[in-house]
Amino acid sequence: MSARGIRFSVLVAAVALSCAAVTTAAAVDLRFAPADTTVAPGTAGYLSIVLDEAVTVRTLEVFVTYDSTLVAPAGGVSGALFTTSGYQLFDGYEDLEPGRWHGYVVIMGAGLFVTGPGELFRWDFTGEVNGVTDVVAVEVHLVDVNNDPYGDLVLPPTTVRIGDGTSSTGAPPLPPAAPRLTPNPFNPRTEFSLDLPTAGPVRLDVLDVRGRMIAVLFDGQSAGGSLRASWDGRDDGGQAAPGGVYLFRCRFDGGISTAKGLLLK
Repeated sequence: MSARGIRFSVLVAAVALSCAAVTTAAAVDLRFAPADTTVAPGTAGYLSIVLDEAVTVRTLEVFVTYDSTLVAPAGGVSGALFTTSGYQLFDGYEDLEPGRWHGYVVIMGAGLFVTGPGELFRWDFTGEVNGVTDVVAVEVHLVDVNNDPYGDLVLPPTTVRIGDGTSSTGAPPLPPAAPRLTPNPFNPRTEFSLDLPTAGPVRLDVLDVRGRMIAVLFDGQSAGGSLRASWDGRDDGGQAAPGGVYLFRCRFDGGISTAKGLLLK
């Protein structure tokens, strides 16, 4: 980590210690926008981290992974929710290594905050060669006005497609499908179902909220129509997964669809 990144970590620690007691704030869902974006090779694009809820925020820190053979990073900046606040910010962006970046922003001054919804951070990139890369936030920290971290943060992975974004017939990309989990919450088993719009290769993964792979439920060819797969709450090594929020990500020819499930223990 760079010297500026180290200073950020020290600053966040100092902010946290400024309170007599630090508790955990309520869970918050974040999202990447635009979802599953497409750019042509040599063309600039961006992904924003967006907050849709009316909650207070003072600090954001995020670590994101991607395929550096397909995408070239072009920098990162604080989102409009912060930059339009008029507050003094301590923020930055750094490429830690190929395929991994770190972004952060802190509002300087006790008792100052912004309130969602709005854009928290923006990553700029350039498409390199044709392909599809997953973009995964492997670690996210969000702190409220009382310096309490939000617990159980969820930022589902997204994809960046490098190419023309159309099929061989010139049709526009298909809209995302609506997946279902039954039951949800569950313990220990749930069934994922999705109506696929077309035949082709399909992969269904289970990930934790930090984007780490837990299990592969399906990886093969589909004739289209109804896809069903069950998960028994175990990882690919046969070990029982701990209770918590899990992401079911289905990638198919024409798009990607994600559902969120709660495993009770």
